[in-house]
Amino acid sequence: MSTVDIAAIVTELQELLGARVVKAYQQGKEEIRLKLHQKDKGGIDLIIEAGRRIHITKYKRPSPRIPSNFSMYLRKHLGGGRIAQIQQLDFDRIVKITIERWDKKLSLVAELLPRGNIVVIDENGEIVQPLRRKTFASRKIKVGEKYERPPSRGNPLEMNEQELAGLCKQDKSVVRILASELGLGRLYAEEVCENAGIEKEKNADELRSDDLRAIHAAIRAIFEPILKNDKSKLKAHVVMEKEGKEKVDVLPLELCIYETNDKVFFPSFNDAADDFFTAQIAEEVEERAITEYEKEIGKYERILNEQLEALRNFKIKEEESINKGEFIYARYTEIENTLQEMGKTKKVVTLTLPDTDVQLELDTSVSLHKNAGAYYEKAKIFRKKREGVERAIEGTKKKIKAEKEKGISIEKDMIPERKTVKKKEEWYEKFRWFETSDGFLVVGGKDATSNEILVKKYMDADDLFFHTQAEGAPAVIAKTGGKEVSDDGLKEIAQFAASYSNLWKYGFYEGECYCVTGEQVSKTPPSGEYIKKGSFVVRGKRKYFKAALGLCIGIEKAENRLVACPSSDSQRNKLDNFVELEPGGDVGKNELSKEIVKFFVDRAKGEEREEIKQIATQDKILSFLPPGKSRIKGVYRK
Repeated sequence: MSTVDIAAIVTELQELLGARVVKAYQQGKEEIRLKLHQKDKGGIDLIIEAGRRIHITKYKRPSPRIPSNFSMYLRKHLGGGRIAQIQQLDFDRIVKITIERWDKKLSLVAELLPRGNIVVIDENGEIVQPLRRKTFASRKIKVGEKYERPPSRGNPLEMNEQELAGLCKQDKSVVRILASELGLGRLYAEEVCENAGIEKEKNADELRSDDLRAIHAAIRAIFEPILKNDKSKLKAHVVMEKEGKEKVDVLPLELCIYETNDKVFFPSFNDAADDFFTAQIAEEVEERAITEYEKEIGKYERILNEQLEALRNFKIKEEESINKGEFIYARYTEIENTLQEMGKTKKVVTLTLPDTDVQLELDTSVSLHKNAGAYYEKAKIFRKKREGVERAIEGTKKKIKAEKEKGISIEKDMIPERKTVKKKEEWYEKFRWFETSDGFLVVGGKDATSNEILVKKYMDADDLFFHTQAEGAPAVIAKTGGKEVSDDGLKEIAQFAASYSNLWKYGFYEGECYCVTGEQVSKTPPSGEYIKKGSFVVRGKRKYFKAALGLCIGIEKAENRLVACPSSDSQRNKLDNFVELEPGGDVGKNELSKEIVKFFVDRAKGEEREEIKQIATQDKILSFLPPGKSRIKGVYRK
């Protein structure tokens, strides 16, 4: 991360103030993960990787089986404490997180520059625990030492024109001054030059006063969201490779250099950084797996080559030995005469007959017959070795084949998985529900028990109560608080109530529904009569509606949740993907629910697919289906 990236992240991390430290984990040599808890938001994971990054993550990774000494120290001394301050020190790649506890106040200093570190310091600025002990020319990272930061540069966001002019009195290019002396990095330094209309390779000591003014103004304009700590003006995004799917960079602000690249925008820079760095981790794990795979295959292929070479040598030596044995018998008399002429001066002699290239080693103390036999014995030895190597070659080939069939083995548990954050369920989500086009909550029972609970516990006197005359209809209440519902809203509620009644089961396409106020509904029967569970007495005047039966099950784009609602135009407009149902058909509920799940999952892309699988579950869809059989009237994606 650059200094600008860190400034943007720190601006967003202010939302963590007051969060409590629950636990700490060390995921690798450089990375720690703080598990935080914040009121109203629940669990939050903050990743700090020395020399690289800091951001909130929505991805989970398996915790180490044995916690490191550093993580144990953090748990013991920071656990239970609350985050009091998060600051970037002097626009440098250093973040200081101050944590206050009932017994102490400690700070976690994250150095995100090259050869960075993570250090715990006390209120006096003394080091109480470093991630790694290090000694540099200008400072020591050791317990008991005063914490000294790496030499820092000036803050370009606070620098005035005079200070900028003083810094530019050097025989260096403008872009180099901005990138290194001001710590902007080359990417942002070039953006400043582009915005200021200054040639980036121009010598800094040649800049005129109006040039310096333009550079200062460009810095202020580009980094305005960071200067004002206004996270709403950040444009967090991941830059994609031109005509490709590779992720090139992650930025909190749009830059001219990437003007023609595709970009994926995120609601926060934390989200963008989380997506970018998690993808990098996945790529690193995959690359490591490929390397290991190629290394393993390469090892067996080297062994195979050595075995094939040995096989060739044994074959040659076997054939040579047989040929020499046969040569002795073929030229027996000639060899014997030559030996007699040579005399027995040596026990072992080397002999080559004229006009041949066969070189024989002969033992003169035994007969030629035994010498020929010795060569045949050597051939047998080489044959046995050859056969052994052939068996070994078959074994090696099987290992290579098995490795190739197994393919690249990726350590899935090393790749972070997106956490499924379970939203707190609202009271009405235990029932069937929707919101009318004019914003009123409508809730319907699923059976006699839920009808009873809904009316007794949640219905007020000024709410509206809807019901059909048909047996087995749900109690449906509209939480109006006494306010008037529009005609369109009343029709939607009537359609909802009729669609979940037995009218659907009996195959009707239209039904009658009535409406009364909550105070007209009672559980008190006339004298001498009995009311069964889930039934009610309705007194007074009723308002009747004719309603077409029809339902939609879809993903509500505003809240990204699965809903079931009447099939009116205004309700359909709220949905992203949805299935429209009508009475009839010959498919059972179980099969229909599977078909609807498949519709939602198949139309999702990439990471969205896993999220949809969590939202559009078969159980949830089954609970939304009306009584009896249904058929899909149409499917829609926006």
